[in-house]
Amino acid sequence: MRIVAVVAAVCFAGFAVLLATRKPVSMQTVASPLINKAAPAISGVSLSGSHVMLSSYSGRFVLVNFFASWCTPCQQEEKALVQFSATNPGVSVLGVVFDDTSSSAQSFLQHNGASYQAVADPNGQIALSYGVSQPPQSYLISPTGVILTEIIGPVNLSSLDQLITIAKSKGF
Repeated sequence: MRIVAVVAAVCFAGFAVLLATRKPVSMQTVASPLINKAAPAISGVSLSGSHVMLSSYSGRFVLVNFFASWCTPCQQEEKALVQFSATNPGVSVLGVVFDDTSSSAQSFLQHNGASYQAVADPNGQIALSYGVSQPPQSYLISPTGVILTEIIGPVNLSSLDQLITIAKSKGF
């Protein structure tokens, strides 16, 4: 019994150390093959019924965020996206609905006070062109249309602000 208790305690301590020292799940930027390449086109109908094109955001930073109303991490990050959109006038947020109904996605955004555009992706072609397999996943796109960063998992306000500051300091 004592040996089992010691082994369990060692395993628990090791797991605690692993959790304490690993990079947090949120805001994990990844080395994507899309980095420093032109962003794939986004064109479709917004949740409000207007036509949306990524190219219309030329000259501005754009945070493209793939989300779904049923996605728990998406629900956790939405407040940060709304704040980021409101406090960064030189940056646009463009949502892309991932495997969700337009009505559910629209209700989700309205409930959270989002004022940014979101485009439906009913056949998943936009997600496929970006290599998105599950939400949330985000891409920071430069004013010239180049992907600067890919973010897996929920975003947070301070890290998004920091990404914009770094991009501006590099001349984007």
